Amino acid sequence: MAVLSSSDERDLGNTRQSIRPELESTMPPPNEEQPLLRSATSIDAVWTPPRGFIWIQLAIMSNVFLAGFDGTITASTYAVISSEFSAANTASWLTTSYLITSTAFQPLYGRFSDLLGRRICFFIATITFFAGCLGCAGARDIVFLNIMRALTGIGGGGLMTMATIINSDLIPFKNRGMYQAVQNGAYGFGAICGASFGGAIVDTIGWRWCFLIQVPVSVTVLILGYFVLQFPPKQSLRANDQPKGLWHQIDLLGSVLLVLALSTQLIGLSLGGNELPWMSIWVILPLIGSVLFLAAFITVEAKTEAIHLIPLKMLRGLHPVSTQIANVCVGMAAYAFLFTLPLFFQVILMDTPTRAGARLVIPSLMTPVGGLIAGIVMSRWGKLAQLVRVGAALMFIGNLLVTFLGFNDSDWKYFAYIIPANLGQGIVYPGILFTFLSAFDHDDHAVSASTVYLIRSLGTVWGVAITSAIIQNTLSSGLPEALSGVPDKWKLIDEIRHSVSAVHDLPEDIQMAVRIVYYRGIQLSFAASAVFSLIATIAALFTRGKGLERPGGA
Repeated sequence: MAVLSSSDERDLGNTRQSIRPELESTMPPPNEEQPLLRSATSIDAVWTPPRGFIWIQLAIMSNVFLAGFDGTITASTYAVISSEFSAANTASWLTTSYLITSTAFQPLYGRFSDLLGRRICFFIATITFFAGCLGCAGARDIVFLNIMRALTGIGGGGLMTMATIINSDLIPFKNRGMYQAVQNGAYGFGAICGASFGGAIVDTIGWRWCFLIQVPVSVTVLILGYFVLQFPPKQSLRANDQPKGLWHQIDLLGSVLLVLALSTQLIGLSLGGNELPWMSIWVILPLIGSVLFLAAFITVEAKTEAIHLIPLKMLRGLHPVSTQIANVCVGMAAYAFLFTLPLFFQVILMDTPTRAGARLVIPSLMTPVGGLIAGIVMSRWGKLAQLVRVGAALMFIGNLLVTFLGFNDSDWKYFAYIIPANLGQGIVYPGILFTFLSAFDHDDHAVSASTVYLIRSLGTVWGVAITSAIIQNTLSSGLPEALSGVPDKWKLIDEIRHSVSAVHDLPEDIQMAVRIVYYRGIQLSFAASAVFSLIATIAALFTRGKGLERPGGA
């Protein structure tokens, strides 16, 4: 949290202290920047935005826009990118390499910003994202591209997280509903632009510009942020007051274990039934290792004296557990849905990347519409738990509908059936965030927000990995039979599994056989995402939201 002076604390009366007791002796004197923080923690009946508020929102919402843009522009172009490197069978790593690092670093931003300050963490996230995008644009092989996507994820994990944390400092909890809706709208608008322009960029100037085009926005954010994000700096502890060094306060071991757990799990899921049989020792060992790393991570979180990645105290009781079960499952369903749809359009409907992206524009618009609905409901009536239930139920309905999309179906169904899931996602994301935040005091909002994003990101990693494994295993088992009479079928199967674009170049009869096998795998993936959202809907029945009016809360 940002630091207030002792006199400010006395003036605020009943407002909870936003600093740790051991820092009190080093608090700075009042300065002109203090009104930013006083606005966030004041309990006055009428709250007014602080000076420069619009410019602050422009800076952080631009980063939120980039987070949405990067997600959908990758989802709509990964098939083309991986095909260029003959790596379509490992295409999920373009997404999961980003998600792994994003997942692991999201909670670190919450804790780092408490220790180092909001400003420096905002710059770390933006600069790292910017550097990763530049690296992706210049990649010459799939390995380097995946490494750069991982670097982008380190920064990307902080784009949404820091926006939420900064606004939690500036805006009282009871006033944040509509501002969170604006944040969801910025993310949704970025997703729309990524979905609509991604295919067109690939078809015209090349996929590298999908990453390069994000660089000027990041540079603009850095310049704007430098001038408008003027929080009081964190003060250094005096030597006799400092019980631990900074690095002893950070849960580095927990971060390493989490990255290892996710990475080994994805290696096992990627290899199993794809490159190697499921019973191969090289598939079994990574999966077992993943379970052991996760167990070690939980043990570390329970015993570490450093600042936890996930404070286990926040996951005790029916309400927080059910909220996070819903959270992880909507993350799985959302990315399983997002990852599979472009493949459906490009392989089953034989769309170009441009047309496939265009199909996502209107449905993607439903995500910010859902966020707007959630913001209005939260601001006027609260109803946090009800938002979670309605949003999760809409996601289930939407995922179930696309499961029943036919190989040759009515054009309106390809449009209408994908709307409910996007609308539900826009409603359920802020609903879960505020349902969880409402259970804790303002002092814990930074880490509780980053915990929500961490657990949701775990779901997105699992959703992409599971659906990719389903599709690749379906191809591996179905293509040999479908192409049984084709000369050199194993060479052809290898080309099809390594390049989606190879399907478009096949003779008509062979192409149809391949598309039917793809269709079975895609249907199973949609069915899996429907199951994920069903579990989320059931878990949402046990959530309890206190509303935005919290006595004693900021």
